[in-house]
Amino acid sequence: MSPRATQSKQYWVEEFQVQQSDLDYLYSVLLEQETPLTADEMALVLMRHRVEQESQAPARRGGSDQYQPTGTYQVGDELSFPSVGYARGKVIEIRPGDNPYYGSYMVLRVSFASGKVLEFASGLAPEHVEWTEQLVEEEESTYLSPEELFIEYGGEVADAIERELEQHDDLVRLAGRWFPRSLLANINSGHLNLAEAILDMHGGGPMTTREIMEQVGMLGGVNERLAEFSLNYGMQGDSRFDEVGPAGQVLWFLARMEPEGVQHPPVRLAYEPIPSDPELLTSDLRLLEAEIGDEHSNLPAARTGQPQAVTVTLIYPHRRSGTLPLSPLLRSMFPTAYQSPRVRFTIVDAEGGQEYPAWVVRPEGYVYGLGDLFDRYDVPVGSYVTIQRTPDPGRVLINLHLHKPRKEWVRSARVENNRLRFENVQRPVGTDYDDLMVIDVPDPDAIDMLWRRLSERGIPLEQIMVDVMRELSASSPQGHVHAKTLYSAINLIRRSPPGPIFARLVALPQFGHVGGAYWRLSDREAVP
Repeated sequence: MSPRATQSKQYWVEEFQVQQSDLDYLYSVLLEQETPLTADEMALVLMRHRVEQESQAPARRGGSDQYQPTGTYQVGDELSFPSVGYARGKVIEIRPGDNPYYGSYMVLRVSFASGKVLEFASGLAPEHVEWTEQLVEEEESTYLSPEELFIEYGGEVADAIERELEQHDDLVRLAGRWFPRSLLANINSGHLNLAEAILDMHGGGPMTTREIMEQVGMLGGVNERLAEFSLNYGMQGDSRFDEVGPAGQVLWFLARMEPEGVQHPPVRLAYEPIPSDPELLTSDLRLLEAEIGDEHSNLPAARTGQPQAVTVTLIYPHRRSGTLPLSPLLRSMFPTAYQSPRVRFTIVDAEGGQEYPAWVVRPEGYVYGLGDLFDRYDVPVGSYVTIQRTPDPGRVLINLHLHKPRKEWVRSARVENNRLRFENVQRPVGTDYDDLMVIDVPDPDAIDMLWRRLSERGIPLEQIMVDVMRELSASSPQGHVHAKTLYSAINLIRRSPPGPIFARLVALPQFGHVGGAYWRLSDREAVP
């Protein structure tokens, strides 16, 4: 006898579909337990149910149409065959058997809907089928338990369940758990007002749902997990509250008490989309764009799972704002319970061990709260910053690649006659940096004033590129400028991701390619 269908990978991975009967069963479990369940928990529940159903199937299905080795049949009979998962087949031919050990018996040729044609013995004497029952008992002793099947195939089943549940409005998902909307505990305005007051007394948060419940004594007599789930649902639908927890944690914060740089993006990060054709970029420029990892670049999502460490290079808007760009790789380091717009976490200085509260602001693509840390170590534009994961999802380690400050020649930016000028100066630098992107900014207020002036006048990116490249070319013996240098310098006075800048380098006659990622102004534009 073949193993039961539920013992196979084909059953759980290739053929598994959530049926209405499965949903009815899962719904009854949620009602009975009065406890929200994750997709994984429901997968295990459903796999146990399916295995139990199949183990009881012979008794339930043992009607006259179930094949028996001792039975006799005719061509045209349609039968159910337990050895092939109770698939139904039609007898298309009958011939005498030729094994003398079994005496007189017949062989059935059976056609199945799948196209397979199999042969089965019929009319066997009872003494010749006893071994079959013994074989079934031996096979059943080797069957995998539902828990073992879940370890092997539970992930695929959970994914299928989640996809199906997402189509049903009567089920609510919060923090990865599901429960019928109609059975949630009643959360009224009084509960939510009390929650607001508690958070207000604690500086806005963050606080867990259970901490809030304990302090206001709400929802007594309700299953604890259901009460927590219901309060989460009520707070999620109220704009006064922000769910700001990292993966595996649900933390609440009062939206009105979040830092200004979280509620509203810092002005130097503001980006008005600049039209450009990404098809113009060469393969080298595409690689350079991906390497930079600007939050406004149209880059594919990270495919490396959750990296242990991510290094970014500071450009002026982020250095000025005390932020980091939320590149695809860095974004993958901050998963949240609800994929919330904002995530509150703690940054730990790898050098001194000091802790800083920080925020991931997903919609606008930045990490906020590093200004004090940057100022403490006098971090220049172009510095490397590495974020490292820790065992606690609410804490990350920040490495500024510090060393004893030493005087180095770096590019310095200043404003003269309402124009951006560059010169090479010596200044003490205590961090590692990208030689192509490093820029000393001794007077950021003057830079910001020029940025505002150019923005108000609506100066196009093309003109800014020509002016900046002219100034950068003056400090290069060949007049060549690297694309990364141009990107870093332009972002002093105009927020732009690499794409629009690189596309214009390729498309416009004012710029000439001189090899690698280096460009120059055309002869007529190079004249000051």
